[in-house]
Amino acid sequence: MHLPPAVTSAIFTHLYTAICATLRIREENRAEVDAVHARGERLIFCLWHDELFSLIPVARHLRVVSIVSPSKDGDTLARILESKHVGAVRGSSTRGGVRALLSLARMMTHEQVHACITVDGPAGPRHQSKEGPFFLANRTNARIMPVRIYAKHALRCPTWDRFQVPLPFSRVVIRFGHAWDEGEKEVPDIKEDTLARAQARLEKELHELAVGLIPGVTA
Repeated sequence: MHLPPAVTSAIFTHLYTAICATLRIREENRAEVDAVHARGERLIFCLWHDELFSLIPVARHLRVVSIVSPSKDGDTLARILESKHVGAVRGSSTRGGVRALLSLARMMTHEQVHACITVDGPAGPRHQSKEGPFFLANRTNARIMPVRIYAKHALRCPTWDRFQVPLPFSRVVIRFGHAWDEGEKEVPDIKEDTLARAQARLEKELHELAVGLIPGVTA
């Protein structure tokens, strides 16, 4: 028997909330996030798709909007985000992606929201940055903020990204990097060579953030 989507989403939302309530989260360099926010500047939080689970609870006091796939799984995620006061615009690299980015850019410009982008989503390749965050940075002058997340005890789902679901009561470390300079300075245009440099830099910084945080990651 198939449950109605609304019922399925409600079940997952309650389960998600219950797990998050038990997590022992420590944030590193959160002070820089709060300082940038206090100055009225906007951030684009950039992380890998498999590490998203534990980031949502720390959006406290911030207005954050994310791009979510228009798939059925995306419907569930959008409802979970909404329950945590995180906005969602729908789109992917194959369905409405440009429209979603433009919609998010308008929200960032006119409503002063921050963005959260899983930079290798929604379908990989795993841990390879796509172009979306740099398009946003160029268009909104927001600042890229790399983020890595490590859960000491987590289940790995059999998905393309090996999505991590922290086990209840796990210790979780969320390590924020350093915000890039304003978007138009770091990404002055969206030409191929500019984007390639930005992608390489972001991938490098995300890797470096994991050193000393995630076992097995070395410089």
